[in-house]
Amino acid sequence: MKIAITTLVIIHLIAILWHGDAHTTLAIELPVLKNIFVYGVIVAGPIVGTTLIWTRFSALGTCLIAVSMVGALMFGVYHHYVLVSPDNIAHLPNGAVNAQTQFIDSAAVIAIIELVSALVGFFALGQTRATKERLG
Repeated sequence: MKIAITTLVIIHLIAILWHGDAHTTLAIELPVLKNIFVYGVIVAGPIVGTTLIWTRFSALGTCLIAVSMVGALMFGVYHHYVLVSPDNIAHLPNGAVNAQTQFIDSAAVIAIIELVSALVGFFALGQTRATKERLG
């Protein structure tokens, strides 16, 4: 399970870098508080959680990954699909068609990865709990 979670977090990191590149190309900037959320929850949360799953704090790391992925998913879905702003796939600023396509595609890929990662994380937590109850 640790390898699966680690793999998902690596794929997530690649996808958010891909998406960030589209943000830069289209000059879509986020306000300071949203940037703090992005870097704290969406970027750092899964990385710290992945580091922890390979230690004796595995359950804490798994929980951090699952919760940060839920937060990331909610943030991304709201900003990319609901809130009308330049960060919404239907209201992108003018720019290269390739960059707009990259933005739209990467937003969808990120949402899928975050959903799968959250589900796997919560499943892993349930497995850990069930194992502890069986043993203790």
